[in-house]
Amino acid sequence: MRTPLTLPALKQHLTYNWWKYLLLVLLSFGLIDLLYSMTQYRPPKEKKIEFYVYGIINEEPLTEYLDQIRADEMSDMEVLSPQMMTPDESYGPMQLMTYLTAGEGDVYLLPRDQFVSYASSGALVPLEDDGELISFFDENGVSLQSGWRKNAETGETHLYGIPQVKLPGLYQYAVAQDGFLCLIVTGGNIENGRKFLRILSRDMITAPEESAGP
Repeated sequence: MRTPLTLPALKQHLTYNWWKYLLLVLLSFGLIDLLYSMTQYRPPKEKKIEFYVYGIINEEPLTEYLDQIRADEMSDMEVLSPQMMTPDESYGPMQLMTYLTAGEGDVYLLPRDQFVSYASSGALVPLEDDGELISFFDENGVSLQSGWRKNAETGETHLYGIPQVKLPGLYQYAVAQDGFLCLIVTGGNIENGRKFLRILSRDMITAPEESAGP
């Protein structure tokens, strides 16, 4: 015969077993979070462009600008987003190498030292074959000479980056120390990355107009 449930009996039970119920609740929340993480939709690489900046970004204006590009010119992309990496001397280089190795991001704005290092190791996409991009800079009388680097593995010299100083409009959105815009070989969306670089170059080749005074 089962013992009837009474309030004193329930209190005594909870006194000794409350932790079991707390653990059950925590495990339930953890399981739900895990299931959500495993099943939530993630756009495929060919449907997203991620702009990684190893420096400083003006997040809200840059996000708005990227949203406008996606709406007007790259509507086939599901994501066009910025990501900032703080150039910390100890953690920054390790974080950057991890992202590049894992193929995170597509277009990068790198400081000069990191740009030279990764260009020489073959981690960046040569840009001189993009006739539309090269013609654009030629027509505007802009030299990209400092973006040419030798690949230490092949001995070949290629245009691996666009100097930020040649795109003064970009400074209102993002800054890297003596920076270069480049495209990584592991990004998984190279053709759309090239298109984004062309749009960015077109829009940023002119410095923003100064705000009118009062």
